[in-house]
Amino acid sequence: MRTEDNNGLVIARLTDAMEACKKRNYPCFIGFLNESEISSAVKYLIREHFSGYRLFGGYENSERCMLGISSNSEYIEDYYYPLCGISFRYKKEYKLGHRDFLGSLMSLGIKREAVGDILTGEGETVIFVKRELRDYIITQISKIGGVGVSAQEWNGGCLPRKCDFENLVFTVSSARLDNIVSAVLSLGREKSAEQIRQGRVFVNSAEAVNVSRILKEGDKISVRGYGKFLLKGFSGLTKKGRLKINIKKYK
Repeated sequence: MRTEDNNGLVIARLTDAMEACKKRNYPCFIGFLNESEISSAVKYLIREHFSGYRLFGGYENSERCMLGISSNSEYIEDYYYPLCGISFRYKKEYKLGHRDFLGSLMSLGIKREAVGDILTGEGETVIFVKRELRDYIITQISKIGGVGVSAQEWNGGCLPRKCDFENLVFTVSSARLDNIVSAVLSLGREKSAEQIRQGRVFVNSAEAVNVSRILKEGDKISVRGYGKFLLKGFSGLTKKGRLKINIKKYK
């Protein structure tokens, strides 16, 4: 299904959730949502002057999130969200990736929207899913990619973090969005601008369509089909007056 169709369905579900919240006086939840869906939903909420919402995916700075809706604009605590983490443990010599785990979940008939982030590491992977699926997943999955795994609910401890990024330095004429996208992804300046105008570039999970937008330290950028990176900061000027930028680029 096209991205535009998916986003339209999210907005339809969002309007239903907003109405349900008013009647029930209790938070409603949508998701997990991807970056494009989050952007569309937040734009709609802002346009409707609706402030009672929060995005949460099971841990701080999660990428795929559930959208919580509250009619009284109160902060929605973590424990209200109908999600949980499942920890899969296996021998460290086996290298299992994101696709291995997602494929196993899909083979059980689980839809993508029911699955949040998949965090892989050495000997352990934590997956965030809708809470209603917890027992089903734990009892049904004993192997991933032919590798034996043991599954249990994540206890809220440290999350697996493998080094799946590289630190890079680039020089650009300015901190404009099109300049930085062009440098980091090795795209021509015009092709970068085209990606931005077509709504394929996101800054901090929100669609960015202004090519001349000035980026700041800590901004997270992704370009659909090309990758994602974090602008860690600036480290001065070159002798020719070009700006040096420090980038964390995800593999």
